[in-house]
Amino acid sequence: MTQSFSLRKIPFVNDIPAETVENENTDKVKILELSNTIDEWEREILFSENGFYSLKGKETENKTKEFINDLENIINLRISKIVFADINSRQKAILIKNEKINLVKIQMELYEKSQLREWEYEVYENAIKAAKQRAVLYRTNSKVIAQAYNTAIDILEIMRDKEGWNNIIFSNKVKAFEADFYLSLINEFIKDKDINASVFYEKYKDKLNPEDKKNIEECINKLKNNVIAYNWAKELFSYNLSEDKNEKEISYIKDKTLVPLIKYFLKQFNDEKKRNKDEEINNRNEENWKEIIEILKVDPNKSILYIDGFLSEENQKYKKEYIKKIIENKYIKTDKEKFLEVLKELYEDYQKFKKKNISDLRYCFSDEDYKIIENFKNQTESQYNLFASDYEYIIKSFSENLITRTDTIYNFIKYVITAINNYKEINKKEPEPEVRNRIIKSALERYSKKKEGK
Repeated sequence: MTQSFSLRKIPFVNDIPAETVENENTDKVKILELSNTIDEWEREILFSENGFYSLKGKETENKTKEFINDLENIINLRISKIVFADINSRQKAILIKNEKINLVKIQMELYEKSQLREWEYEVYENAIKAAKQRAVLYRTNSKVIAQAYNTAIDILEIMRDKEGWNNIIFSNKVKAFEADFYLSLINEFIKDKDINASVFYEKYKDKLNPEDKKNIEECINKLKNNVIAYNWAKELFSYNLSEDKNEKEISYIKDKTLVPLIKYFLKQFNDEKKRNKDEEINNRNEENWKEIIEILKVDPNKSILYIDGFLSEENQKYKKEYIKKIIENKYIKTDKEKFLEVLKELYEDYQKFKKKNISDLRYCFSDEDYKIIENFKNQTESQYNLFASDYEYIIKSFSENLITRTDTIYNFIKYVITAINNYKEINKKEPEPEVRNRIIKSALERYSKKKEGK
């Protein structure tokens, strides 16, 4: 963005009264004063913090002419107001003014030219960079890659004509561009694990720098091995063989460098299969729980018939216990020890807990406590950090106060959770750590008074 400068930083006098000169030597002083004025303008307007020489690149365009015109107008006005004793003194003043301004102008023009040249060069470089980036973004489209390449070469030709490069310089510039251009494309294909990396390498390897060529060869060899191993593992996985049979098939492979890779990919496939199966079972279990809870509301005696027989025996067992408790007591009483155990699991490994299926906890948790655990499971990372801080504070306080009874710890934690939830409901935000600590501290004081009262 072009900066604007006021040339009236120096207090030039615009209305100089006519002077009566009795001594011709005063003409020399006036000429010297005029010369000093130009020097002062140069120092204050050109070299100041926000002056002409602080301008960069395109900002300098036509600024030399603008600044010099303003300077000449100011100095001409000054000369017109000076009364000289000698008729030739005015001409001397004009001559000195022209000499000094021309010297200043030459330096300004050189600076402006160099900055504009840098700006032009930067524009060209950015255009070449943009062409390379476009080729990388559309790396699977040969037409776009060709267009991007040709655009960059056209720009280099413009630079050649502008900079006056000879054929050797131009050829070196093209080679440097091509090395960077094709290296960027091949590297992106390698990142994508795309076999086009090998295709492009074979086609353009002579364009690459020797040091890059060596690194790319190593990467492509690894990529090829990965592709071969991946396909081997995928085929083996499709046969659904036992672990022993898989090992036997792998033992027949002649290239032993592929063996660990095949085993790695095979494990990835099996792990993914297990995750998908576990997720499917967990979802089925969750849906079955919802179904049983709903049927218990309308026809409790038939609810046991709705237990999904395809689920594990343990899943079925928990549902039977749940149904029995609801029919006998109309509610579920929380297993307090289990509740504290689950909170400890949450505290110790949040990421693992997020993946845990908690549906079966319904058989030993009240609706209220199950909802608490469910909310913890769905909390954000920042919310977990707050919980972890609360949990540490509470456990430390229990240890210091020798509190070990499960009932006491459970009731205390439930009180704190309720108080924090009430704060969130009223204030529509999570309480800050200081607020949470006050809630816990207040609860501890209440507990201590209650204990003393007993």
